[in-house]
Amino acid sequence: MIFSEPDRLFKVWEYTVSHQTLLLRSDTDLSMRSLPRIEIYAGGVQTMFLHSMMRGLTVARADEREVAEISAKHGVSAEVGITYVLKSGNGLGFLVSGRPSWRKAVRDIDAPTLFDFTQPWPPGDDISWGDVE
Repeated sequence: MIFSEPDRLFKVWEYTVSHQTLLLRSDTDLSMRSLPRIEIYAGGVQTMFLHSMMRGLTVARADEREVAEISAKHGVSAEVGITYVLKSGNGLGFLVSGRPSWRKAVRDIDAPTLFDFTQPWPPGDDISWGDVE
């Protein structure tokens, strides 16, 4: 499954070096109108090349050609199955990581992350979710 939200503003919300985790977050559309929160979480981040703010976002698993281009251009060990392409109005980016997951729910701006791993799984009916396959 491809994740695509072309009309949203996404920000790098948090990166944790010790756990190699990345959290992207969107609370608004491109016109800054408040919308339900969307968060994208990736664990096991080995390499990332992305803008800190992205105007629209599509995340998809990289194919063999894209992996070869990323490896050659950036000199990284990208592999099929763990490399993801991030497309936004700002341009292209990529992740070499575990499979990114997303969650969407209505939350206040200062509410905790939707990826609170101390909470039961699957999440309640107020959260929609999925993975980039």
